[in-house]
Amino acid sequence: MSFNFACRVRLWWFLLLLFLVSGTRSTLAVERINPGHVVKITVSGHPEFTGGFKVLQDGTIEYPLLAGIPIDGLTVDDLKDLLHSVLLRFELEPDIFVMISEHKIVKFQVFGEIQRPGSYEIEGRVNVQQALTMAGGPAENADYRHVRILRAGDGNQADLSINLRDYFKQDSLMLPPDVEDGDIIIIPYQRIDINVRVLGSVHDPGFYVVEDGDDLMDIIQKAGGMSRQADAKRVIHITNVSGRSVRNVVNVHELIQSGRYQDLPEISFGDVIIVPQKAEWRDIWLWISRWRDIIYFATSIFILDRYLH
Repeated sequence: MSFNFACRVRLWWFLLLLFLVSGTRSTLAVERINPGHVVKITVSGHPEFTGGFKVLQDGTIEYPLLAGIPIDGLTVDDLKDLLHSVLLRFELEPDIFVMISEHKIVKFQVFGEIQRPGSYEIEGRVNVQQALTMAGGPAENADYRHVRILRAGDGNQADLSINLRDYFKQDSLMLPPDVEDGDIIIIPYQRIDINVRVLGSVHDPGFYVVEDGDDLMDIIQKAGGMSRQADAKRVIHITNVSGRSVRNVVNVHELIQSGRYQDLPEISFGDVIIVPQKAEWRDIWLWISRWRDIIYFATSIFILDRYLH
């Protein structure tokens, strides 16, 4: 009885050890080298062949003995075998140690309406907003809505456009996209000569500069926002379509309450926004105006009667 129990314990320990060993081998097998990684190579007795070397976008490495040879997709063991065959010219039995760093080194450039344009480098992940912060932040006339990213990949250069203002909104849970090694970020210039007119029940009616992509509420906020008397259910937006003036009535209250911000109309140069008063305020004002006229008429008659007598 005790003999069978001891055999079972040994069998379980053997299976557990076999599982751990196979899991370790599997983990090592899937660890592969990718562009942007930093590979640390140590060759005993040869400091000239030792150091950290970056894997470029084309898969080659900045290592003198492997110039022009792509190593992306190789495992650590694959690279050690390749280095062993190359180093045989200098050492009969080279002692080689290879390690892939945990973080990639990301090199990128920022140009355009930015405080400190130029080239930057960081170890680890960085998103577009963080990259712009590293470059001192956007300039005063920067266009956040049309940030361009030039990205090399598969032999072609992609031209990406992102709207950073979508990520700045308070209700946004999204993070700006990550910067990849070799990216070129361009912040375009924002035109400042585009005006629209805001009338009616806002705190500061008048002419306002409209940025490319501004919607109806963006402009109303620039005018100080709606007053207490404003009728947010019947905001009038007058715009030009194919040379013809078009008048639209927008229920801003409903769009905001339902979270349909994307349905707010986009504002263009020359548009007119009219925020009317609520009906009850108009009725009160009409009642006051009528009584004012009655009082004025009665006062005039009284004064005239006193003058004649």
